[in-house]
Parts: sequence; C-alpha cells; structure tokens
Amino acid sequence: MRGEPHSGQWLDAKNSLSFNDPYQRKDRKGDIRFTCAKDASCSLESDTSVFVMIFGEPGTDLDECRRLTHGQRTHRLPLAAAASGTEICVRRRNGDIALLVIQTKSTAMPDIAFVSADMTVWRQAG
Repeated sequence: MRGEPHSGQWLDAKNSLSFNDPYQRKDRKGDIRFTCAKDASCSLESDTSVFVMIFGEPGTDLDECRRLTHGQRTHRLPLAAAASGTEICVRRRNGDIALLVIQTKSTAMPDIAFVSADMTVWRQAG
C-alpha cells in the first residue's frame, strides 16, 4: 500500500489538518488541531482520530502505526517531549492512518506557537 506524501504542513491556533483535500485548512474543522495553553503546554487534539508518539529510531512505517494505534483512545497528545524528527502515528475512525514527522516546533510563546510537519496518509489502512 502506497502512502500519499504531504510535506510542509503547518499547524497553529487558527488552522487544522485534514486527512482529505485540502489537507491544510484555514479553519479549526479538520481532523488534527494544535492547541496551546497560556502555560505553553501545547498538544495535538482531534475529535476523529487517535495519536501515538513514537520513541526511538526514526523510520516508522504503516505496519508499526497500524499496530500501535489499534485500540487507542487518546484524542489528545501533549507535545512537551516532541522535537524535530519526532514521529507521530494518527489513526482516523474510518481506518485512514497518517504518520506526522515534526519538522519545527515553536511553543515558547503560546500566542504565536506553531508546529510544522510532513504528513504521509494511507487510505483505509486500519
């Protein structure tokens, strides 16, 4: 199964990411949202998807994301431990799976915080 690559995706307090085109949305109605509290505790959140942060060597693939997200119920992922290169598996309720690879995370100032990531999506993979 071949994944669909979508590089340079940007998340901040005003937009969201979607598993469908347009992937980067100018509203908060997408599948993945980025939020930051005033204490700079930032996270990814979703109503439709679950998250798992991968620790260890890079190179996560579809099979690993499928296995790690199976049965998960976590719709919020704190980003305190995330850095450039961090891989995050995301599983949407309909079985679509995505791998986010953090490129840049800037959370020191919550009012202008953001995350940029490359995203690969596999359709109906779960």
